[in-house]
Amino acid sequence: MANNEKSTLVHDAIALFIITLVAGVLLGAVYMITKDPIAQAEEKATNEAYAAVYKDAEFANDDALTQELKSFQNDVATGNLDADMAGATSYTDVELIEARTATSGGSQVGYVVKVSGKGYGGAVTIALGITNEGEILGIQILDASNETPGLGQNSTKEDWNSQYIGMTADKTLSVVKDGSGSKDNGTINSISGATITSSAVTRAVSVALKFVASQQ
Repeated sequence: MANNEKSTLVHDAIALFIITLVAGVLLGAVYMITKDPIAQAEEKATNEAYAAVYKDAEFANDDALTQELKSFQNDVATGNLDADMAGATSYTDVELIEARTATSGGSQVGYVVKVSGKGYGGAVTIALGITNEGEILGIQILDASNETPGLGQNSTKEDWNSQYIGMTADKTLSVVKDGSGSKDNGTINSISGATITSSAVTRAVSVALKFVASQQ
C-alpha cells in the first residue's frame, strides 16, 4: 500500500512538473509574440500624446538630455529633490520616463516629458508639453487604468487636468479639496473622492517642471 502511495505521489509530481513546464513555455512564447506589437502600440500612443500636448512641433531624442534626465531621476528616487522643494511632500515615487526636445521652425521651443506618479492603485502616467521658459502648454493622462473607475480615472478628463496648463516651476504645486485651486498660487482642485490620484499627478507634474527648469 505504501509503495502504491509513493508511486502515485511521484507520478503526480512528474505530471505537475510537465504541466508547469509546458505552461511556462507557452507563456514565454506568447510574450515573445506580443512584445513588439505592444511596444509599438505604446510608442504610437506616446507620439500621439506628444503631438496633442505640444501642437505644431516636432520631437527628437537627444542623448545629452536623456543622460541629464537619468541623473535628475536618480536625485528624485534617492530623495535629494525633496530638500529642494518646499513642504513635506515626498517625490521619491515619481519616475521621469523620458524627455524629448520640441522644435518649431527649426528652433527648439521646449520639451515633451513622459512622467509617472504613484496613485491609489499604481502608476499614473502623464505626457506634458513644456516651453523653454518652463510653462505647461498641454497635458494628457496616458494611463490611469489602475485608479478607481468614476474617481481616480477621472484624471483623464480634460476639464480636470487642464488646471495644470499655464503652471510653472516657480511655485510648488499642491492639491486643495475646497475648490479654491488657482494658477496664481499653484494650487490644484482635487478630484472629488480621489485625492491620492490628484496628488500623484501633481507630484509628477512638479518633478517634470523642475527637470525642465534645470535645463535653463
